[in-house]
Amino acid sequence: IQPSSTSASTQICTSNLKHMYWSSAQQLVHHSVTGCPMNAGDLLASGTISGKDQHNFGSMLELSWKGSREVKLESGEVRKFLKDGDAVIMKGWCQREGSGRIGFGQCSARILPAIPFPYDSPKEKEVESTPKQPGERYTNFKLYGCWWSSCSWTVRIALAAKGIPSEYDTHIPININLDEKALTSDEHSSINPMQQQAPTVLEFMDGGNVVRISQSLAIIEFLETAFDHRGGRLLPLDPVARAKVKEIVEVINSVTQQLQNSSVIGMADSISGKEVLGNEFRKQAIMSGLSSVEKIVATIHSISNGKGASVAGPFATGSFGPTLADACLAPQLYIVRRFGVDLEGVCPTLVEIEKKYNDHPWFQNAQTEAQPDAVK
Repeated sequence: IQPSSTSASTQICTSNLKHMYWSSAQQLVHHSVTGCPMNAGDLLASGTISGKDQHNFGSMLELSWKGSREVKLESGEVRKFLKDGDAVIMKGWCQREGSGRIGFGQCSARILPAIPFPYDSPKEKEVESTPKQPGERYTNFKLYGCWWSSCSWTVRIALAAKGIPSEYDTHIPININLDEKALTSDEHSSINPMQQQAPTVLEFMDGGNVVRISQSLAIIEFLETAFDHRGGRLLPLDPVARAKVKEIVEVINSVTQQLQNSSVIGMADSISGKEVLGNEFRKQAIMSGLSSVEKIVATIHSISNGKGASVAGPFATGSFGPTLADACLAPQLYIVRRFGVDLEGVCPTLVEIEKKYNDHPWFQNAQTEAQPDAVK
């Protein structure tokens, strides 16, 4: 359980399939004896599994013994039953000695306050004080971006992961030849404070207030926090897994992406007086960044089960679903091909992982060609 008051969670029970009263084969017979059609690949739920000892009890009803005793949390709080704001986190796996784990990853959800029923008639003040869920509080999402911007692309993936519908707008025609006067105009600066040629800004309503957040990672951090109960999770809860995701993201954000921007290349050309220098600088920066990410990812995917098979999932950090690392990698791998980088030679592991993106729904509609302002 993770209370809303802290980021720390407390493990309150550990159970095991060996505590099952009926075997899996007996449960299968029980399901199918009346004619229920069972097929290979069907997923069966066992229900609550409780052992003899108190720490093996598989439900809050048993752990608190019908509310007669307290369950202590590391934060100092106690629970007899779950409270609004509590996150319930479940993990499960099977493992044989000498072999890798097989599991479904982490399943988590946060308990939100109940929504009043239509036939309730609370007083006006009570209605106003009812906490709003994130889906009600934050509305009218609009993404200001540019079809060829890798930052806009990453945010489009994050919005798709959370299932948040948004309007797409370039605000004013933004292209690589946008002149200085247009960039510094009051109209453009109100949306794009950094006066970038390819800004990424998320606008939405927070109650009656208009909120704008620029910078892709700040936007995604907001979406992950405000909508942690909704859609997919781009930042894992596990501390190590989360750190590995951010490690890759930082390399891309601070090295590969920044040093390939047109403004940086133009500055290199201007200082050197040679146009070719900027392009070579960009290519070397890309190769340096992607080589670093390749080493990180290849190490993760090289961990085997002792029989030569990798225990890692198909995505960048070995997960079985995309993370923020994948959301940042997808546009980078697409864009750098324009600069003549030999991806197969520099990062073969990343090229194989990239193939998974093309079939994933979060990535499909986020691609550059699918955007309304894309140059066909």
